[in-house]
Amino acid sequence: MNAVKKSWWFWLAIPFLIINGFFVANLRVRPELKPFADRPEIAVVSSLFVLVFAAPSFIALVKWLGNRGVFALVSLGVYAVAIESFAVVTGFPYGHFAYGEKIGGKIFDLVPWTVCFAWTPVLLGAFCLARRLVRDRIGHNFWTRLPLKTVLATALIATAFDLVLDPGAVSQGFWTYRDGGIFYGVPLSNFVGWILSGAVGALILHHFAQWHARDLPPRGLLGSAWLLTLFWTSVCAFSSLWIATAIGVALLAIIVGVCCARQ
Repeated sequence: MNAVKKSWWFWLAIPFLIINGFFVANLRVRPELKPFADRPEIAVVSSLFVLVFAAPSFIALVKWLGNRGVFALVSLGVYAVAIESFAVVTGFPYGHFAYGEKIGGKIFDLVPWTVCFAWTPVLLGAFCLARRLVRDRIGHNFWTRLPLKTVLATALIATAFDLVLDPGAVSQGFWTYRDGGIFYGVPLSNFVGWILSGAVGALILHHFAQWHARDLPPRGLLGSAWLLTLFWTSVCAFSSLWIATAIGVALLAIIVGVCCARQ
């Protein structure tokens, strides 16, 4: 519980992000806000939010792993841009979709530069939760040091986060799926793709963190996941996306529970 009490921003973020979630959810609905919905300044503000959201977990990872943490962030960022670009071109593994203009300029006219700062914090939070909830037994050589349960759990938890993020983002036009989908406009293929990309991301992160594999990841890795989930849960709630909202509330409760745990 001390970890939560010492994080003043943890509590300050709650009203701030709920208010911002209300504003974003109503940006395209309320007549008085519609004129601002497509202004270019929105992309700048969104990009800044992405960077601010990413900062807590990025800082925590570098403090934990040092230079290896920096290399991990670069590798995960490059991987995120690569797989998202491949998905935009081919439809694999997420399904056919396209980004709008609200979260920064696009790399090669495919994906926004902010992708590496938006996807990676989700993976870090999922990895932290997985390691703390699963508690794999870690061996001494590379293969026995490979926590397969943690890799699978990371992929599933990351997908759970996306069950909140994707519906909220689609509702606001951050990106759209060509053929829509059964879950608030998001296709099932997207979540299957998240399981795949999350598993690969967990393997990449484990490669850099394997020498610390016997240590539990610091709770600070959950900071960005907390901010992202709180914001998008608010957007989903004010957009009447109730299933996504319920999942978001459950994830927030799990994060608080892990942060309040003694170990």
